[in-house]
Amino acid sequence: MLTWMENTAYAQWILTGLTGWPLVLSMHAMGLAIAVGMIFAMNLRILGLYKTIPMSATRTLLGFAWIGIGLNIFSGFSLFMTQASFYVTSPPFLVKITAIIVGIVLLVMTQKSMGRELATWESSGVSSQGRNLAIASIVLWVLAVVTGRLIAYL
Repeated sequence: MLTWMENTAYAQWILTGLTGWPLVLSMHAMGLAIAVGMIFAMNLRILGLYKTIPMSATRTLLGFAWIGIGLNIFSGFSLFMTQASFYVTSPPFLVKITAIIVGIVLLVMTQKSMGRELATWESSGVSSQGRNLAIASIVLWVLAVVTGRLIAYL
């Protein structure tokens, strides 16, 4: 199946075409900037920074984060198709994918907690669970970004 993916016309266009790789890689970078940027902004607000910004305003960031995640799923799978056999044996890639999956799970958990506890978070502060989710999320997304860059070098 991996070899089949690598040999599709789409994967070959990305890998050998003049515009494929730059276009898909640029899309991946934009999706990453949107997703991680919005997630970081939300998590930093949860951790107490930017107190002048209402907590409810950070909920709107979640919609943009999901757009970035959607772009990255599409572009990431497109890039994966070009060298699938290599990626499934690459330790940095496997760490990256694990961090992303867990990071997305934490994003959903944060979104649910925020939905239930937003009024409390606004008035008396974020719960310890909310802060723990924010810290874990930041660690996982940093890990995903760093290991993503290491794929090319290790």
